[in-house]
Amino acid sequence: MDESRALRRTGWAGLASVVLLVAGVVLGYLVGVDDPGMSDAAIIERLNDDARQAGAGVGLPVLAAGVALLLWFAAGLRRVLDRLSGGDPLAHVVVPAAALFGGLIITGVSLDVASAFAAWSDEFTADPDTVRAFGMAGQVVALTGLIGCGVLVAVTTRIAQQAGALPRWVIWWSYAVAVLCLTGFWSGGMASVAFGLWLIGAAIGVLRVARRPPATQAVPAAGDGVG
Repeated sequence: MDESRALRRTGWAGLASVVLLVAGVVLGYLVGVDDPGMSDAAIIERLNDDARQAGAGVGLPVLAAGVALLLWFAAGLRRVLDRLSGGDPLAHVVVPAAALFGGLIITGVSLDVASAFAAWSDEFTADPDTVRAFGMAGQVVALTGLIGCGVLVAVTTRIAQQAGALPRWVIWWSYAVAVLCLTGFWSGGMASVAFGLWLIGAAIGVLRVARRPPATQAVPAAGDGVG
């Protein structure tokens, strides 16, 4: 497979990962409890709703597929960053950072939906307080995973900045996204949305690199970068 085709597939994997990650989290939310103030009756109703249980059952594999595509994208992004930096070892951080995020978000969503899966069994009697505890634990774990996103964004932005591959406003916007992700536990959903938008931009950047002739792929023109 030629390099341009590999990068194109990498870029499309990045875009697809955004769709699947969002879908997986939304489907898990159907039965999850992230509001400890929810009434006991509402919690029990959510857990025993067959449609919501089925949605959550589909959501976890969808989420896992999204994480797999994100790792594919991160591996391709590392190749682009290697070119930009001339082999800076810092570029190799992006794949472990994506793996940290993927592992923690799967764990967090799994904790959130665990009680609903157990409710499929006639031998399980849900306790609302236990469900609340699992839900909050899942939320904390998933938000902690945004640290991996912050590292991914920061490393990519730093290398692109050193190579002069991005306009200044994109550089500072990307750093702002990195800070939001690193403080994701306190920024709530803002960090997740910001990272999703950044990931879309980075995937489009990789697709643009893939369209260039091989001789010009090594250093993107200003404004045509990867973030």
